[in-house]
Amino acid sequence: MNSNKNRPILNIDDSEYYIDSLPDEGKGLVNGLRTADVQLKMYEDTLKMINIGKMKLLEDLKKIVEKIEPINK
Repeated sequence: MNSNKNRPILNIDDSEYYIDSLPDEGKGLVNGLRTADVQLKMYEDTLKMINIGKMKLLEDLKKIVEKIEPINK
């Protein structure tokens, strides 16, 4: 059985590296990248939720203004 099979791998510029073979500084940077990915996903989801709310507000406003006479230019 190959013990390397379950080792996490880092891919950079078409080259692969075992994460556990990186120096501590490299492992820290990998952890920082993982954290950044999690934060990006969280904020992308937040932006989607804000956009849904914005669309609902606009929909409600359109229902209100359809009962009002628009300004004629």
